[in-house]
Amino acid sequence: MNETYTLEVLSEMTGVSTQTIVEYQAQGLVRSGFDDETVRSLRRLEALRESCGMDLQGLKLLAHLLDEVEQLREALRARR
Repeated sequence: MNETYTLEVLSEMTGVSTQTIVEYQAQGLVRSGFDDETVRSLRRLEALRESCGMDLQGLKLLAHLLDEVEQLREALRARR
């Protein structure tokens, strides 16, 4: 079962400010119901932001593309 976290705990766990998490949520980059998947998403977004110097629009585009790639991988795995 996935554990749910408060905004403050999520911020402490990921090192992402609460303000940034709220902004990511408003932009649809992370979902509400802060759980382990949200932790993974935030860590991925912050790694992309830091390593590539991406702004919010770039993060949205890249996150969407990475999600599509993962869906395609899952579809390929299901075919085997």
